[in-house]
This record gives sequence, structure tokens and C-alpha cells, in this order.
Amino acid sequence: MRSEDLEKDLILFKIKKDFYENIGEEMMENEVFENEVYLKQNFSKQILVYKSYINCRFENCDFSNTDLSNFQFANSVFYQCNFSLTNIEKTRFQDVIFNESKFVGINFFKADKFLLSFQFKKCLIDTCNFSDLMLKNTSFYESILRSCDFKNSDLANADFRKTDLNGALFHNANLSKADFTEAINYSIDPLNNKLQKAKFSIPEVYSLLSSFNIIIE
Repeated sequence: MRSEDLEKDLILFKIKKDFYENIGEEMMENEVFENEVYLKQNFSKQILVYKSYINCRFENCDFSNTDLSNFQFANSVFYQCNFSLTNIEKTRFQDVIFNESKFVGINFFKADKFLLSFQFKKCLIDTCNFSDLMLKNTSFYESILRSCDFKNSDLANADFRKTDLNGALFHNANLSKADFTEAINYSIDPLNNKLQKAKFSIPEVYSLLSSFNIIIE
């Protein structure tokens, strides 16, 4: 092997080693899948082996009632996937994108909080719990967030544009600089949440006054 080829291999090895260390040393002890595409896979109710996925794409996959506890996903995309009643306890999500996917009854607060980073776009998110999570800069753009729990969550700079927040609970949440432009059906108490420099649209912004029991004519 030429010296320059050996040098390239050593550089690639170091890059991969550093990446694994950044998302957890435990990943190196488990089977790792990289740069894979999964189409129309049905994982529902299957018993899956603890695995790690890096730079993978999942399209039209069914994870309903699946136990994904202790799985790890990094730099991956889920498109039109079903996560109804999926167990994600201690699951690691790092730089993950969910697009047009469905989530029902998911306890996101049980996920691994280390390097937690995900984005949602045009998703249906029903009765899910995001309590006590650091979700700065998280996007829920154009998603339906029905009866979701955001107690004690840090949602500074979060993107709630064009979301439907019917029944969503915000209590002691940091919503500073969050963007609620064109969002609808939200009920947020300004006395119990931080709203400094948050963005809202008229007329929905008037709902912020509901906790004051006043009459607007």
C-alpha cells in the first residue's frame, strides 16, 4: 500500500472513531448500519436486536408497537413512518429528521437525553410527552401536535409555525423566541411560561389573554 493511501485510511479511521465517541462509546460495541435505505419495512411487534444506524433513510416503515429501547439513530431521516405506541426508552436520536410521520402515545422524555436532536415536519404527533426535555431550536413545522405535554421543557427558538396545537399543554416551559406564526388552537398561560420575544399571529395571539378572564369586544 502506498504511503498516501495509508495516510488516507488513517484519516478516515480517525474521523469515524471521533464520530462514534461523540455519540457514545457504547455504539462501538454493537452492530452498526451505515448509509442504508429501508423501504416499506414492517417492524411492528417484532423483537429487534439492539442496533445503531448512521446516515440511514427509512421510508414508509411501520414501527408501531416496536421496542426500540437502547437503539441509536444518528444523521438519519424517517419519511412517512408510523411510530404508534413505540417504546423509545433510552433511545438515542442525534440529528434525526421526521417527515410526514405519525407518532401516537410516545414518551419522548424517556429517550436518551445525551445529544438529543430531532426535527419534525408535517407530522401527526398525538398524545406524546416531551416533558423535561432540552428542545432548543427544535422544529415542529406544519405538524399536528394534539394533546401533547411540554411541561418543564426548554423550547427556546423552537419552530411551531403552522402547527395545530389543540390540547397541547405548556407549563413552566421556556418558549423564548419560539415562532408560533400561523399556529392555531394553542392555549398558553403567559404567567406560567417564558414568552420573551416569542412570535405569534393575529387573531390567534388573543388566546394568550384567556387566563386573565377578561372580555375583549
